[in-house]
Amino acid sequence: MHKYLEEAQAMLPHLQEMQQQIHHFGGVGYDLRPSADLILKELADLGIEAREIIDCGIVATIGKKDGPTVLLRADYDALPQEEITGLPYAATNGSCHSCGHDHHAAMLLGTARLLKAHEDELEGHVKLMFQPDEEATTGCKRMIAAGVLDDPKVDASFAIHIEAGSDRDNVGKVIWAQGPTYSAADRFEIRVRGNGGHGSQPHKTIDPITALCNAITTAQHIISMEVPAAERAVITIGQIQGGTTVNIIPNEAMAGGTIRTYSNEMRAFCRDRLIEICQLTCKALRCECEVWISPDGVPPVVNDIDLAIEIHPWIEEICGDNLYTAAEPLSFGSEDYAWISERVPSVIMTLGAGRPEEGYIHGAHNPAIHFDAGCMPYGVATFTNLCVQYLKAHK
Repeated sequence: MHKYLEEAQAMLPHLQEMQQQIHHFGGVGYDLRPSADLILKELADLGIEAREIIDCGIVATIGKKDGPTVLLRADYDALPQEEITGLPYAATNGSCHSCGHDHHAAMLLGTARLLKAHEDELEGHVKLMFQPDEEATTGCKRMIAAGVLDDPKVDASFAIHIEAGSDRDNVGKVIWAQGPTYSAADRFEIRVRGNGGHGSQPHKTIDPITALCNAITTAQHIISMEVPAAERAVITIGQIQGGTTVNIIPNEAMAGGTIRTYSNEMRAFCRDRLIEICQLTCKALRCECEVWISPDGVPPVVNDIDLAIEIHPWIEEICGDNLYTAAEPLSFGSEDYAWISERVPSVIMTLGAGRPEEGYIHGAHNPAIHFDAGCMPYGVATFTNLCVQYLKAHK
């Protein structure tokens, strides 16, 4: 067993203590004060100076020698759900750590402890980033604007996201892709205006519901006929509103959804075509149509290929053959870590935390999900070895 993994295994009880406290605190968005205070205290107890550069956005740096800088990022916000895990440390404030961010924060705190113990081995600096509001995808961008990638300038970045509930999620298994990894996510709304009236006389109305339904159906032409087979894209409608009762044709109808893509070029194409198809379809049915696309959408996360190849032996030193380099993206979910991957060479990995046959049957964002805490030492040791080896190779 690698020395970093052995030391990380020994600190598992402490990792669990921190994870369970953060889990119990919960908190959504930037409402993370109890967890932020715990993180600041833990770093101070380790002799690591930390600063809060935005609300609950914490940065700390380790390393005594001049050299490159590696950024390690952990998010630690929960989701607005009523937790139903039955865990003794479950959150009781209407939030739920159903995406595992409590484990991310605990692992980064464990990494801070291990890196501080091996600070003399660091041929440069390691910057620790504890990020709020990943779920609403604003926290990373705000921390970048506040200077998280500067002073010292970041040369490379790594992140780990735990996952459970699938057959690939062996405890401690590290999986990463070379290239596109998480999808871009763009939220949109389609608003169609017509001229309402009595349901018995549709010829005297301009029906926005019929026009909207045609627009929604026609928009899938983009995916089936216009996106190349080698590409991946999804347009999903998750919301439709229109009308108040069965015998009235309303004046207006609305639908909302998301576009998921893996390149900025395909992202722009799908957005432009969605607007064009919806407006022209509705115009043909005598309705007016406006398509709103949120300005807060996130780009795809693209792992740096050279860095993804370089780190393979360093992860293998920790995990042995319990790893996997994926030939395709890891998820159609989005990650605001994308803002970092656009700016510096980056790799985000997933870390297995329990398979269905072991009782871990729920996936991310399910309020009943739970994870095998035994994954955390692997995350700590992987982070530590990546930092030590990268700084040594690039000094």
